[in-house]
Amino acid sequence: MYLGMSQSETDNTSWRGTDEGGKMKETGTTHWNSPNTGATNTSGFNALPGDGGPLHSLGYYGYWWSSTEDSGSSARSRRLGYDSNRVGRSNSSKTFGFSIRCLKD
Repeated sequence: MYLGMSQSETDNTSWRGTDEGGKMKETGTTHWNSPNTGATNTSGFNALPGDGGPLHSLGYYGYWWSSTEDSGSSARSRRLGYDSNRVGRSNSSKTFGFSIRCLKD
């Protein structure tokens, strides 16, 4: 919501928002695959893609755990993609090797 997403959209799953994901992604295509849609990094988060997702998608997607547990075997995660400037939210298996980013409350 800090980057402009409404509360109702924040509560949704799947791809959400308009350009909030782009505000968090590193610019350019050194780490993200082209076209790295909407990447401005105006938030300073400097998100990089990772290889811990279910599709082993280095350069395509970055996945991060949230602190919200869904069940004993799954938790909420967020994702950013090379071809989207939105933010994905889903419940994912805890067996996935997603990244962790510590943020100050």
